[in-house]
Amino acid sequence: MPEGPEIKRVADRLSKALVGNSIDIIRFLYPSISKAEQTVHGSKVSSVNSIGKALLINFDNGHSLYSHNQLYGKWSINLKSTDPKTNRSLRVEFVTDKRVVRLWSATEIMLIPTCDIQENSYIKNLGPDILNESVNFTEIEKRLSSSICKNRMAAHILLDQKSFAGIGNYLRSEILFEANLNPYKKPKELDCDSLSIFARSIKNISLRAYRNNGVTVSEDIRTNGKLNKLPRRQWRHYVFCRNNMPCFICGSIVLRIRLSGRRLDYCPSCQK
Repeated sequence: MPEGPEIKRVADRLSKALVGNSIDIIRFLYPSISKAEQTVHGSKVSSVNSIGKALLINFDNGHSLYSHNQLYGKWSINLKSTDPKTNRSLRVEFVTDKRVVRLWSATEIMLIPTCDIQENSYIKNLGPDILNESVNFTEIEKRLSSSICKNRMAAHILLDQKSFAGIGNYLRSEILFEANLNPYKKPKELDCDSLSIFARSIKNISLRAYRNNGVTVSEDIRTNGKLNKLPRRQWRHYVFCRNNMPCFICGSIVLRIRLSGRRLDYCPSCQK
């Protein structure tokens, strides 16, 4: 499932393709929204943004198209002359003078009044969106110290969208490694410095993944991986999907466990 950084990057791409451009055709092909097509007929897209793992296309007539990719949804942007080769089911289509923007295979799609976005059943239960510019280290640290988080294992907190929005499996492993934090530790067990480092890692790793197309390692590791012509999967992350490989920092073998029913990779030396 795409995580917050991937959805925010999609929102950026859709914004460039749709905002400020005349839209010749809007088609809603998914049964639950097909009758809503006329509601936005002739409207322009005023903005595109993400909240956690949800994406919002906002129209100038006061409505927003909400979508959540979940496991199978995917947005594509093509030139009008491109014939997409796919077995996916088309859900939504926007046609401009140059490009066609399509949503494929998603099953959680709805058109809602923009003023009601915060009442959406998914959005209203989200914690702070890590990639939102207004969410800083101090706010994250306060959240970790709150009753919602302080008594829970760090590994569980990071997958709970009610704690923080936008974090998923690969970010969880990478954040815990960056913070030198054992997955079983709870915020209440951390001293002030460790709690601050944890908060900064949550923000910094998420931002790094957003800015670098999912890459969470330092620039040095990234550069060395490319220079040595290693497969991207071997240097993209510090620990995620690097189980049974040596840790970049200490050389210990990265281990894999399962927590909350999901895989978690960590260094037993760096994250004692």
